[in-house]
Amino acid sequence: MTLAERMPSGNEVADGSLLSVTGLNVEFVTEGIWNPVVEDVSFVVNRGQTLGLVGESGCGKTVSSLAVMGLIPPANGRVASGSILFDGRDLVTLAPEERRRVRGDEIGMIFQEPMTSLNPAFTVGTQIAMAVRSHRDVSKAQAHDRAVEMLDRVGIPGAAQRVDDYPHAFSGGMRQRAMIAMALACDPKLLIADEPTTALDVTVQAQILELLRSLRDEMGMAILFVTHDLGVVADICDRVAVMYAGQIVEQTPVEGLFARPRHPYAEGLLTAMPQAATPGERLAVIGGQVPRPGEFPSGCRFSPRCPYTVSACDAGPVGLDPVEGGGSTRCLRHGELVLKGAPAEAATGPARPLISAPPLLEVRGLHKNFPVTSGLLRRVTGHVRAVDGIDFTIAPGETLGLVGESGSGKSTVARLVLRLIEPTGGALIVDGEDLSTLRGRALLAARRRMQMVFQDPYSSLDPRATISASVGEPLEIHEGLRGPARDRRVGELLNLVGLGAHIVGRYPHEFSGGQRQRIAVARALALNPPLLVCDEPVSSLDVSTQSQVINLLADLQERLGLAYLFIAHDLSVVRHISHRIAVMYLGRIVEIGPAEQIYLRPRHPYTEALLSAIPVPDPARQRRRRRIVLSGEQPSPLNPPSGCRFRTRCPYAMDVCGVEDPPPYTTDSGTTVWCHLHTNGPSLGGRPVTELHA
Repeated sequence: MTLAERMPSGNEVADGSLLSVTGLNVEFVTEGIWNPVVEDVSFVVNRGQTLGLVGESGCGKTVSSLAVMGLIPPANGRVASGSILFDGRDLVTLAPEERRRVRGDEIGMIFQEPMTSLNPAFTVGTQIAMAVRSHRDVSKAQAHDRAVEMLDRVGIPGAAQRVDDYPHAFSGGMRQRAMIAMALACDPKLLIADEPTTALDVTVQAQILELLRSLRDEMGMAILFVTHDLGVVADICDRVAVMYAGQIVEQTPVEGLFARPRHPYAEGLLTAMPQAATPGERLAVIGGQVPRPGEFPSGCRFSPRCPYTVSACDAGPVGLDPVEGGGSTRCLRHGELVLKGAPAEAATGPARPLISAPPLLEVRGLHKNFPVTSGLLRRVTGHVRAVDGIDFTIAPGETLGLVGESGSGKSTVARLVLRLIEPTGGALIVDGEDLSTLRGRALLAARRRMQMVFQDPYSSLDPRATISASVGEPLEIHEGLRGPARDRRVGELLNLVGLGAHIVGRYPHEFSGGQRQRIAVARALALNPPLLVCDEPVSSLDVSTQSQVINLLADLQERLGLAYLFIAHDLSVVRHISHRIAVMYLGRIVEIGPAEQIYLRPRHPYTEALLSAIPVPDPARQRRRRRIVLSGEQPSPLNPPSGCRFRTRCPYAMDVCGVEDPPPYTTDSGTTVWCHLHTNGPSLGGRPVTELHA
């Protein structure tokens, strides 16, 4: 008998609703004025089912989930009205001590960023045990056993040994699993998951979603799943509530949302996905921004951004109307509008023409080893082979997408190309000049030809510097521009990225995520570089904002002839923007070729697994397609496997894979793949990805 079976939890599954939120209103105070952030929100989460709460950043999703948990900060926030009925009790009126008992015991929560949610000063096992002892009358030894049991339950290998590790020793996927173990340690009836897969690779995301689905079915619990990724919604949710500007604007069974959305905002989210557009064409966008609290329109809150708005939409508040199929919508015109749903299949079209020109960037035999030291004398005891002999080229005006899981070496390649770190070996040739041999002023001058756009613009922009100072800094360093001359050039750059020169005196915190990324692009373009290295530039953005940035990069490439090294883990985005794609695993490229051929006819098992892990915006197809969920984590680059490095996770591994490095093989579709299946055994057969996922 496990400890979970001995501990009373009262988690008996019954029919009907577990959580019922009615007329929820949450307010925050700013300069002495209470502004509504969440208004008239109502939804139900049934036992054993998953409700998805979706929308852009600033729509009120997280505030709604925090209200359920009782975590609205009392210093500047309050639940102004409404009820939150959980298992027959109104959480709003519960005494603080009783609410603390419910929180963590009967309701668990997984936060978005596990590294900031886990305390770095305590072991993972200690933190799980503390959660158990807060709500159960058990000994330290029993709580420790429960921590081991939960880590094993969520798939942490060697749980009995890893329970005493600190969070920094876990990978991103393992930290998220540890957060899930902590949230489920007391067998809660309801699990709130706030963007639990946003920062994860598609393979790790697939593992986490499969884990949550199996635990939900095993434990009979309900899940409130907060996300902005509609593909994830299609994968795991039974019902979905779409939020905009603090209100729920559509609520429906998940199949209904994707087949026939009833609110224009839901349609906008669906059509902005990369899968909805033909590769190379402009993505659909939702113009404008989500209004801030205190600035909500008096009528329909989506009206200023809606393509279907009429005068009646602005006449006064719009209520929720029921629609057939068991849903509701906050749209006056839902009876007459026929809105677009998600595409049944990913859009296809003619392949983007490959660019045949002398390369702008040529990478030959690139290596980067990081020494590992130990002891007082810091003796070198080994090397982390982060990048281990890769070759690729990028032509002027071409985009090469570089994809792979975290730890595969993508960001190290980006830093090597820009000479932010020194290569261990190999050549980096830009415009015929080998950058690996340059030093001092020669290297400084060469850096004018290549610039970087980072993943998080808020971290890469100095919060104490104005936009004029941040964008103008390269002009001062390389061209000596100051004063009015610098400001004129900064204004031109801001106009180029669609922001306008009037923002030069403002600070980064005054802008949305998409606007900050545009500012980062403007700074990267200050010196007219022919090459931009984009390291996960859209991974932290909502789908609508992501579309705006991707369109901007495509427009700039067409106008200025820019070449991009585009690094990402979302193959849908990479496929849309790239001419060619290179797939990395554990420091090596395992497949490279035309983007459409990589996407539609993967020849390496790792590429096949990455593609099968991408959530499909079609619930019915998502549930019937063939999924390849990779087990375990990538091996350590400190001691990579012999032979093919993917063999320890490969479903097709043969004896030869552990003995010999696979040679390159050029396929009939123009891709190059490093895999023994094509030279020593049956190949994947070039099956279309639509068949692989069926």
